[in-house]
Amino acid sequence: MIDRIKYLWARHRLVVIAFLSVLVIIGYFAIKTFSAMIYWQDPAHKNQDIEPWMTPRYVSLSYRLPPEILGPVLFLEKGEPPRRISIGKIAAENNLTIEELQARIDEAAAAWWAELARKKP
Repeated sequence: MIDRIKYLWARHRLVVIAFLSVLVIIGYFAIKTFSAMIYWQDPAHKNQDIEPWMTPRYVSLSYRLPPEILGPVLFLEKGEPPRRISIGKIAAENNLTIEELQARIDEAAAAWWAELARKKP
């Protein structure tokens, strides 16, 4: 086995380096995917009360709402380029408290889930 690895290293060094690089990249994305899966499967992260530090994407994942539903609730325009903004900034820009924004999100989530339940046979 060692002789075969030495042979490949001596004759096909670039192929071995490319192969190992691909393995490292696949490993990175596999770890990232599984860690996200484990994080969002934890019931403590589902339907969390919103906090000022949260982003719209975090809220969307926590409440399992598509961007088309959550965007208007958070006053985000559809054609607007993505930007990193916190829920606290969104509330301040729209003269709302976090509690009022929470109520808007809860209302939208309830409507979305009721619509999905109605569509299922």
